[in-house]
Amino acid sequence: MKKLILFLFVSLSTSLFCFGQGKSALKNIQSIKFYGVDYSQVKIFGADESPAQFKEAFRRINELFITEAKKYNVGKQLKKEVTEISLDAVNQVNENIDLSKLMTPKREYSLNKEEIKATIDALPIQKTSGVGMVFIAQFLDKSNNRGTYEVVFFNTETKEIIEEWITSGKARGFGLRNYWAGSIHSALKKL
Repeated sequence: MKKLILFLFVSLSTSLFCFGQGKSALKNIQSIKFYGVDYSQVKIFGADESPAQFKEAFRRINELFITEAKKYNVGKQLKKEVTEISLDAVNQVNENIDLSKLMTPKREYSLNKEEIKATIDALPIQKTSGVGMVFIAQFLDKSNNRGTYEVVFFNTETKEIIEEWITSGKARGFGLRNYWAGSIHSALKKL
């Protein structure tokens, strides 16, 4: 009985420690590698554009982190040094999006913890020490002019998730790329 009580106490203590560790663990992180926006799991509701048009827009949205670095400055928002911006991994997974599954008739969609972990595990990055950050696009809702994203910080060597939270941003702008990039820009301000 004592062993069971001790086991339960240790398990509960470990769970509470791990649960509370994320935010404080982020405070200790000085620098990150930024990987862009992973659209491999996204669902789109209420848009008139074709899945192929969206796929092209996704690539062009990610390019904004390079071409308009001042406007889409992740490091400034997080108050962390961004040592590297590497879009290769997200470009690879975004290129392999199944266009037939992109659009949805449902007004709501979100990823569960297992899907988020699987998305991080599928990112084709080099296993080096450090902390990576990626936006995982979840739901682009044209009827509400809103994009929903999971912000994920992870160990780049083990792909263990350090911290994650959901955020959203108001979509605005002229043209498909700028419109949905507007939701990223708006979500960035909330970091």
